[in-house]
Amino acid sequence: MSLRYRYLALCILGTVIPYAFFIPWLLDHGLAPGAFARDLAANRISLFFAADIVVSALVLFRFSWAERRAGRLPRIWPIYAATLLVGVSCGFPLMLFMRQGPTARTANRAGPDQPTP
Repeated sequence: MSLRYRYLALCILGTVIPYAFFIPWLLDHGLAPGAFARDLAANRISLFFAADIVVSALVLFRFSWAERRAGRLPRIWPIYAATLLVGVSCGFPLMLFMRQGPTARTANRAGPDQPTP
């Protein structure tokens, strides 16, 4: 399996594993933002993980934007959507999957002795 498709597999795992915990919670509580916030802030460890994920998502958004401007990503909206709808566990491997395609094609076209743009 190529590295690119390993990233895609990680993207799928990064969706399935978090949702395996979220869907049962959603079935118990429904779309209740108050209950979500209460459970998210249940203790300092929960807040630690929430803050870590928010910071990681912001870093991913900035990194994706920079990679798009450098021409290494065809588009960034799927990365933003995956991160907001699932989390960094989906958005980051998706960004690597998308980045691997154009980067690999450019590297193959340039040849071994030429620098890639």
